[in-house]
Amino acid sequence: MTKTAPSQKKLLAMNEALVVGAVRQHELTEAADTANALLQAEIAERKKVEEALRVAKEQLADRAGQLEQLVTARTAELTAMNQHLETFVYSIAHDLRAPLRAMQGLSAMLVKEAGPALSETGKMYANRVSKSAQFMDAMLIDLLAFSCISQQRVELISVNLGTVVEPVLARLQEEIQAKNARVECSGPWPAVLAHEATVTQVLFNLVGNALKFVASGVAPVIRLRAEEKKAFVRIWVEDNGPGIALRHQSQIFNLFTRLDGEKYPGTGVGLAIVQKGVERMGGRVGVESEVGQGSRFWFELAKSP
Repeated sequence: MTKTAPSQKKLLAMNEALVVGAVRQHELTEAADTANALLQAEIAERKKVEEALRVAKEQLADRAGQLEQLVTARTAELTAMNQHLETFVYSIAHDLRAPLRAMQGLSAMLVKEAGPALSETGKMYANRVSKSAQFMDAMLIDLLAFSCISQQRVELISVNLGTVVEPVLARLQEEIQAKNARVECSGPWPAVLAHEATVTQVLFNLVGNALKFVASGVAPVIRLRAEEKKAFVRIWVEDNGPGIALRHQSQIFNLFTRLDGEKYPGTGVGLAIVQKGVERMGGRVGVESEVGQGSRFWFELAKSP
C-alpha cells in the first residue's frame, strides 16, 4: 500500500494537469477564434471604408470635371459678353459722339449766322440744344471712363503717391488758376500697392470735384495729404465746398447721382469711377462732411511692402 500511493498521486496529478491543459487549450482556442472574428470584422469594415473612399474619389473626380466644364463654359460666355461690351463702348466713342459734336457745331453756327433773324426765344433754344449736346457728350466720356476702369486689367505694383499727385495737379493747373484756387499738399507721400493709371484717375476726379463744387464767388481751398496706418495708407482730399448732408453721403458714389444738379456742373459719374477704381485695387473709399463745412473725401490702399 505504501508503494502504490505515490503512483496514484502522480497519476491523479497528471490527470489534473491534462484536464487543466485541455481547459486552457480550449480557452486559447476560443480567444483565438474571437480575435480572428474581430480581425475579420475589422478587415471587412476597412474594405467597406476603402470602397466608400474609392466611390467618393470617383464622384469627386466627376464633379471636378463637371465644374471644369462649367467654368470653361462660363469663361467663354464672359469673354463673349466682354467682346460685346467692348463693341458697345467703341460704338459710344465713335458713333454716338459724332452726332453730338455736329449738334454743338450746327447750333453755334445757327446763332452766329442767323442771329439777327432769330428771336430771343430762338437763340435761347439754340443755346439749350448746344448745352444739352455738350452735357451728353461729357456723360458719354465719363461712361467710357467708367467702362474702362471696370474692364481694364489691374495689376497692383508699388506706386509712390508723389509721382501721382504732381501730374494730376499739372493736368488741372489751368482750372486751378482760372478759379484762383489754393491747393495745399502735405507730404511725405508713401508708396502703395496700386494700379498707377487707376489711382491717377481716382485722384484726378476727387481734386476735380473739389474745384467744381464750391459756392459762387468763393475761391476753392483744397488740401491733399496721406495718413499711414499699420497695413494701409489713407489719402485725403479736403475742400471748402458746400458740404454733404448725412442722408446723402451713402448715395453720392452711385452712378448718375447728382446733388444740386442745377447749381453745379457734372454728370453724376465721377464718384462712381472713384469707388469702382478703388475697389478694383482692393481698397475702400468714403467721405466725412457736414453741410456748410466742406467735405473730406478719403480712399485707402494697401501699403507697399
